Amino acid sequence: MKESKNKSVDVILCCYNQQDYIAQAVESILKQRVDAPVRILVADDCSTDHTIDIIKKYEPLSPFKFVYLNDAKNLGLHANYRRAFAAVEAKYTAILEGDDWWQKENHLSQHIQFLEKHKRHSMSFNLITNYFQNNGKSTVMRWPYDDLDHITINLRAQISWGNQIGNLSSCVFRSVFLHELPDDFFKLKYADWELGIMMALKGPIALLRESTSTYRINDQGQWTSLTSKNKQLSQQRSLQELEPLLPSYCHPYIKNYNKQLDSHSQPPFPIPFKYRIKNIVKGHLGYVQKILPHNNSSKKNNRH
Repeated sequence: MKESKNKSVDVILCCYNQQDYIAQAVESILKQRVDAPVRILVADDCSTDHTIDIIKKYEPLSPFKFVYLNDAKNLGLHANYRRAFAAVEAKYTAILEGDDWWQKENHLSQHIQFLEKHKRHSMSFNLITNYFQNNGKSTVMRWPYDDLDHITINLRAQISWGNQIGNLSSCVFRSVFLHELPDDFFKLKYADWELGIMMALKGPIALLRESTSTYRINDQGQWTSLTSKNKQLSQQRSLQELEPLLPSYCHPYIKNYNKQLDSHSQPPFPIPFKYRIKNIVKGHLGYVQKILPHNNSSKKNNRH
């Protein structure tokens, strides 16, 4: 599949039995202000509640075309994504899971503008707003780099620094790379981290500063209900299963990731190159300032 010259976007609306949340998700798609053709690929995995009925009520009101990916049986999460990726025709692919939503009208446009400008990047994702369903509170991680609107993350960082994405609803991909995913990838229990690693094989990925998407977190969720130790074990297993699909030069990155897990020293964000240089210079100056007073003091004492 060759990348289309236009800026078209296919939005994969991935859902299953989410009648309580799906209206908010659909409405957040319809309010997007984007100068590009948009299709909504409804990847409903045979919901047994009213999820699909609620979605269809919005179709007459939509400026975007709805495409329903029908199947006679429940496929499961990963197979559902596989058929959705196969149905993509646009230049870009965005994902919105049925219990999440995009809280800003420029969610799609900021990603498209970034990827149009940065041709080497395989995907982009934005800083996430976490919404805790049980208490109604929202949080966003503090952005540490005031002079940057994005952080570029290479393959090494995406593996050795751990998962930088955290939620597929924050992601926009170059569709051509989704079509190039190997068959064996879909046999894994993959999520955002693994998919981000596969994209980073094609080109750097980017974290955008502006939070335009919300991740709904429920205490009873499959991931959030795990203990920290079990989360760590799950991540290690995922990386172990993914390793055969990765080039041999990735093995040191995987070792570094496991080492950081063991030392509990994983930082929240990768450090951009210019900040690493600043830290080196700062550390060098600090050392010089530390030894200069001692030398000056010694010279003064020698005069007497």
